[in-house]
Amino acid sequence: MNRFGSLMGAVVLLLTLAGCVNQHAEVLTYRGVVDAGLSRPPTYESGQPLSLERAIQLANQDNEQIALSGENYLQALIDKNRAVADFLPTVSFQPGFTIEQQPAIGTNPPIPATAGQIQSAAKSGGYIVSGDTWHSIDAPVVGVMNLTPSSFANLETANQVIEQRKQLILDAQATVLLNVAQTYYQVLLSEQQVRVLRESVDVDEARLRDVNGRYANHLALALEVSQTEAQAAATRAELTQAENDVRNGRRTLAFLINTPAVDGPLSDDLRVPDQLPDVDQFRQTAGVTRQDLLAADAAVRAAKSSVDAAIAEYYPTVSLNVAGFLFRQYFSEASKWDAILSANLPIFSAGIIEADVRDAWSRLRQAALVQSMLRRQIDEDVQSSYDNLESTQKKLTDLALEVKAAADARQQSEQLLNNGLAIPLDVLVAQDTLLNAQLVYSSAEFDREVFYLDLLRVTGQLTPAAADHWRPGNAATRPY
Repeated sequence: MNRFGSLMGAVVLLLTLAGCVNQHAEVLTYRGVVDAGLSRPPTYESGQPLSLERAIQLANQDNEQIALSGENYLQALIDKNRAVADFLPTVSFQPGFTIEQQPAIGTNPPIPATAGQIQSAAKSGGYIVSGDTWHSIDAPVVGVMNLTPSSFANLETANQVIEQRKQLILDAQATVLLNVAQTYYQVLLSEQQVRVLRESVDVDEARLRDVNGRYANHLALALEVSQTEAQAAATRAELTQAENDVRNGRRTLAFLINTPAVDGPLSDDLRVPDQLPDVDQFRQTAGVTRQDLLAADAAVRAAKSSVDAAIAEYYPTVSLNVAGFLFRQYFSEASKWDAILSANLPIFSAGIIEADVRDAWSRLRQAALVQSMLRRQIDEDVQSSYDNLESTQKKLTDLALEVKAAADARQQSEQLLNNGLAIPLDVLVAQDTLLNAQLVYSSAEFDREVFYLDLLRVTGQLTPAAADHWRPGNAATRPY
């Protein structure tokens, strides 16, 4: 019995150790996919400048959507381990205690067994007599191995699901990064609007003072005063909305990069290449690197393997069960081991296997349809993003001329003021016109940069290391 107690203690210890999992190592399994070899960026501190590149890297480190996709990838790896286990025997320790009533010899009436007969039973079956009962303790180590034809197909399915989940991590990552970039540039645009609207408020107030002065001297109508006052109030309302947009945008950006607040200056450090490849080249790139398309391709391959696994259910399976006893009553005289080899060939399965095969084929057709639709959708996305980027670049040419003309008008108004041919209000109006032209140009420029990032996204090239895509050389020259 001491030997049996030691074995049970060892089993309890093994079970306790088996429940310990290195959580940090588990997370690092998918972090290696999404980090793209980059080191962890330093934590953002209040008041620090925040570049787009750093914002993207911070979002990549601490975003729950990316982590959720990563856990799905980790679970696919675990499922593969289960599939591999089908090829390996399972070994378990199965101690048992048996107690039964002492059998009678004969049938009518039952005659209690004699001591000699009990001893014979004990020696052959490993029982100990206690009153009118027999009992025994067995401690076998049991090994079981199943040879199932579908195991090979299940393993291939698991491999393809792993690839699918890996690409879905990268697809979720690209979506998050694009969202960060869009929010980043929306904040920049709102801040530019705030600067322009503040200047416009000054201009409107100057206009209001001027028209009130002329009204007091009977040189302006009350209608003109009311219209100017209404315009000033509308501009102040727009300024209030723009300031709120800045606050909301910075709050959203802080949420996306998982930091309490973003209160430092933002910089427009994205440089869009002047010359872009042909749209067909972007389509070809998307077919090779677009993550959700690669995931759809893997899903089709996984569905094909599932069909093979379902068909393999018609094939025979073989099972081998071997037990070796570490402890038995009367161990020296009892059996030390036993083995059972069995085979199973389905003859009638009540349509279950047929249903599994039909279901597998249906899922394969679904996966192929998703793949086909996604390919067409990607072609459309690439064309739309390319057209948006190209048209915005052309639009910037005309807007640059508008900014230059507005700058010339302001300079001329200043010269007229110096020569006594204009009043200060004329200079303020020209300055307001120039600021608005610059705002429209900045808005179009931000649109171009977002469209470029969107083009990288739809072609599967927007990653935490994507800064290499927007550093073609010197900074772009602005008309102001």
